[in-house]
Amino acid sequence: LGSNAENRVNLVATRILPKVNADGTIGAAQPTRNVADFVRHIVDSIGRGDDAINMQELARLSANVWQPRGEYFDYVFDETNVKEAIDTALRAGMSEFSLENGKIRPVRDDVRTAWEQGYSPQNMVKPLRRSADPHKHDDHDGVEVEYIDSNGWVESVVQCRLPGDAGLRVEKIKLDGVTDRTRAWRFGMRHRRAMKYRRKQYSFQTELAGLNSQYLSYVPLVGEDQDYGQSAIMVSISDNGGQALIYTSEPLQWIDGKDHVVAYRNAQGDVVGPFAASPGPTENSIIADIPKPWPIVSLKMEPPHVYFGTVNDWCFPALITEINPQSTDLVNISAVNYDIRVYADDNNYPQD
Repeated sequence: LGSNAENRVNLVATRILPKVNADGTIGAAQPTRNVADFVRHIVDSIGRGDDAINMQELARLSANVWQPRGEYFDYVFDETNVKEAIDTALRAGMSEFSLENGKIRPVRDDVRTAWEQGYSPQNMVKPLRRSADPHKHDDHDGVEVEYIDSNGWVESVVQCRLPGDAGLRVEKIKLDGVTDRTRAWRFGMRHRRAMKYRRKQYSFQTELAGLNSQYLSYVPLVGEDQDYGQSAIMVSISDNGGQALIYTSEPLQWIDGKDHVVAYRNAQGDVVGPFAASPGPTENSIIADIPKPWPIVSLKMEPPHVYFGTVNDWCFPALITEINPQSTDLVNISAVNYDIRVYADDNNYPQD
């Protein structure tokens, strides 16, 4: 072709790759735009097998999140490394790269409903530290996402604003692999909302309990300030007319005019609850409608931890951002606040 003609010839091709099935197995090769298929291909291309990936989580995200939401990966790499390639592919599915026990694990920040591990003075070596970033006059007040739009395959920009944003200090993001305006906008709005609503930080130290969490684990944190929840050891739990009567190692502070709840950490370390609570016969007892089976209280194992407080302030909901072992028995943990407003535009559409 002549130099003039070759610049006018374009091809849109779809890669043929083995398919990651919903059960984590591998199917026949077929044309695919799926994030999971490409992530697995990257790992396979460097001679690592499926045992280097958390295939169950990769398959779950593919079947339950990415494909139903139309989150695909459309991109041609020039030159990069393995980690950057995986990061780019996962980012198109609003997910991140992490390592878990030596395996690649895709992590998607999403709306959470189930608690994981709980942390309180009962398993913290050092007190919970809290800080917050106040809003400043020079904060970004908007996000601009640049992407390649499949309608013409040209560079496009979508503006992402919250009510009140003037757009005077806009953060610019280049989003590779996304070719749909709505998906680019949702990515930008998620980022903009995180900038506004995720401004609290937490840090604490545990013994080996901290290794039970993972990157972006959804956890309740309880400190030593009784205005924001209390923690104690469960001494006993028994039947009280069909409800659970719990005795704790610490006296409990009830606030007049407030509704209270109680939760507990089970034998696996996960938090169960919270459940509506009322005062028991003593200052260190609670009556609550907790479904059975109830936790076992025995001297042969660590007793359950109890978390108690008002409905809105019994804990600090948080997402784990860093797990840093300091020695053979100490772990430093960092976290940020969980705020459901971050995800409010995940299913919305740009207005302009």
